[in-house]
Amino acid sequence: MTSLRLITGFCLTLTAPAAWASAEYDASTLWLEQGVFCAVPIVDEMPAPGTAAGKIELFEGIPEFQWVTNEVPAVENISFGIKTEALDGRVYDNVILTLTHPEFRDSGINVQRYVTSLGGVGTSINAYSFDTLEEMEPGIWTFSATRDGELIYRASFRVVPPALSPEIAAACGGLPLS
Repeated sequence: MTSLRLITGFCLTLTAPAAWASAEYDASTLWLEQGVFCAVPIVDEMPAPGTAAGKIELFEGIPEFQWVTNEVPAVENISFGIKTEALDGRVYDNVILTLTHPEFRDSGINVQRYVTSLGGVGTSINAYSFDTLEEMEPGIWTFSATRDGELIYRASFRVVPPALSPEIAAACGGLPLS
């Protein structure tokens, strides 16, 4: 089942930003990092009617990015997303998180949205995990966070066939190395 995965947690992670595409955000007020990780266990879910699955799934904590990159292989059990932290501790409530992506094969869905909060005293993550073949569409996938019509951030990933990112694909169980 398609699922947007969201978690707000408390951890500080500082690593170098990914190189191929720059995210849009105000670096004086927000720390942002893009990355990829193998899927982690889900502990809960929340209704999100603007998503393909009608829900978002919650992690127990903030997963570590195993790869700080914007390139994602289209394989099952891979997750990718955006970590943010408000540098002044400000809470951004009523944030509209929009994920645009290539059209899904069966449903035709190419935009998903839900309401969330960012900021506060710790790191937040907005992530997507590939769970079904329909979702694994190569192309540009863009996360945008807006509040009251103002852009908080926009960051894109390039989803590629597994053969173009074999190390990540194999690490998450989607492609043998040999």
